[in-house]
Amino acid sequence: MIHILSGDAFSGVLSAPKVSGISPLFRAKIRVDGESVRCYVKPLPDQIDCPRTLRRVDNREIINESLGYVLAQACGFKVATVAGIILLTPAQIPQPTLEALRDLGQGQLQENYLCWFSQDMNHPNLVQKHMSGIRLDFLQQRRLKRLVHQLINAPDIPKVIAFDDWLFNSDRHPGNLLASSPELTLIDHGRILIYPNWQPGYLGSTGSSYTPANRLRNFIDAHEPKWTDSLPRKSEMLMAYNSFAVSFRERGEAAARAVLVEFFDTLDTDAIILLLQSRHTPSAYAKSIGMVI
Repeated sequence: MIHILSGDAFSGVLSAPKVSGISPLFRAKIRVDGESVRCYVKPLPDQIDCPRTLRRVDNREIINESLGYVLAQACGFKVATVAGIILLTPAQIPQPTLEALRDLGQGQLQENYLCWFSQDMNHPNLVQKHMSGIRLDFLQQRRLKRLVHQLINAPDIPKVIAFDDWLFNSDRHPGNLLASSPELTLIDHGRILIYPNWQPGYLGSTGSSYTPANRLRNFIDAHEPKWTDSLPRKSEMLMAYNSFAVSFRERGEAAARAVLVEFFDTLDTDAIILLLQSRHTPSAYAKSIGMVI
């Protein structure tokens, strides 16, 4: 479940986040169900530059965040306890974030912004935990090995990889996995369906040169060669992938529809649901990861 709030729920800006991703980000207090919740807030412009057509197109990232969150929740992943969408004006957004939004808006600001917010879970991401404050190369390599060791020993990593394969997440990496225990916490679903320029029923695109790839799998295999190619890992990924079809049927589809009807009519909502369902082909996934069933 996500919350959809007006700007009246905004309670004020907090200190700036220590790190941010590819989108502007700030921290704030938001009132949710009568409680003041410390959150990360990501304002998202209505339009973005399409890397394929080089034209301005509708930005679907707020939908990506919402869909990714409710589907991760439906599939049993650990996610932020509170999350949702809030409508803010520029007056409620801190100046450094506004400047980044102005750059994204070709020098202009919008009258208001749909913002994705999620509760601060008080866990560092894996990059912060293992790589922060290191200047010496040999220490970087040691810390990197420690990061990879935590990844490959986390019980849910094969499931995360399979989840990102299902949703075509083009940007899962250690910086958007929080170091909670025993399971990691998933954040930042802004790049599911490849890129937020998708249309109902069709995947997004970053251009003709793009080859779909699982960034997290590639990161692990680059530092622990063939880890995801081992039979136990492949079996875990396939079992997880199969379970997503059940989770989607029992909980995920209803949660996804509840998000989509806020943005689309019934016809477009059905097209997006069909696209998600079409990815539930265990035999095709088994073949893609090199298994025979």
